[in-house]
Amino acid sequence: MKVSLKKRFGGYAKTLIFPAFMWLLFAAAALIAEKPYFFSEYITSNIFRGSVLSCIVGLAIAIPLSGGRWDFAPGTIATLGGIIGINLGTRWGLNVFGVLALCVAVCVVLALVEAAAYLLLRVPNMIVSLGVVMVYEALTGILFGGNGANIFNVPTGYADNLLLLSRAPWCYVLLAAILLVLYFLLYKTRFGSNLKSLGNNARLAINAGVNEKKNIVLTYALVGVLLGVAALLNACNAQITAASNLSSTTLMFSSMGPVLIGLFLAGYSSMPWGLFMGSLGMSVITYGLTSFGIDGAIVTIITGVIIVLIMAYTTNQTKIVAWLGRRFHRGGKEAA
Repeated sequence: MKVSLKKRFGGYAKTLIFPAFMWLLFAAAALIAEKPYFFSEYITSNIFRGSVLSCIVGLAIAIPLSGGRWDFAPGTIATLGGIIGINLGTRWGLNVFGVLALCVAVCVVLALVEAAAYLLLRVPNMIVSLGVVMVYEALTGILFGGNGANIFNVPTGYADNLLLLSRAPWCYVLLAAILLVLYFLLYKTRFGSNLKSLGNNARLAINAGVNEKKNIVLTYALVGVLLGVAALLNACNAQITAASNLSSTTLMFSSMGPVLIGLFLAGYSSMPWGLFMGSLGMSVITYGLTSFGIDGAIVTIITGVIIVLIMAYTTNQTKIVAWLGRRFHRGGKEAA
């Protein structure tokens, strides 16, 4: 038992290497280039706060992905759910928790509609999700006059209440609660075991008695809850505008780096923790580059290159380690 706990904590500690290494890398660069802005409270705060939204959206992508389903709709669901939930909530004068509950309820319904379409049509989920994106994006341009949702248009005192969960320390309390609940659902329940089984070998899992349809419905209900939270947090960053031409997928693709890296780190710990560490590390990269005054488009390019390099290493880790071992072994022989 002690050995098992030691290995478990050791695995969780290993995942800290990624965000810590990224921070040290940018800290060293900031010192050399004499860019103290990287160490400012503003950048530090944004690194942590920025990782909250990307982690939650990343989890909404990673959970279906772990069950073998690639989904393009999370960003669209969060956008449409935010527009409906925030507009109705502010009209009814609900406080932040009421608006959050409304966003979650709307996003759960939207996610379950996608699940129903997938179960009825039985075509690849990637195709279904693209169709859902187009329909939901069209709705963002129709509902509420196509004006989207803007928390900052309400009276100042009311806006401060609606922004509560996007600010420290409540955003971290919210994220911690989500990570703990997801850890329990994914690793301590039959739902999590069935999800993993379907992802590893769907046919074998179904033959063993796993109810695939029930698992899909539960998965998308859970995804809807996460996207409801993301909808409110996203609206706290800026006005939500009507989407078109797949522009709503930006929120999803901006979280793909944390997903890809987080799933690798999850092998040492767990999916919730791995996604958080991946999000934190990518947030360090994004805000680190921003602190150097680099243009946003260049930041995107550099971030993409870094993701490719990291994924190239994680995918070929065994081969790279073996090659380095041979090189050092050969070098040692020649020195002798």
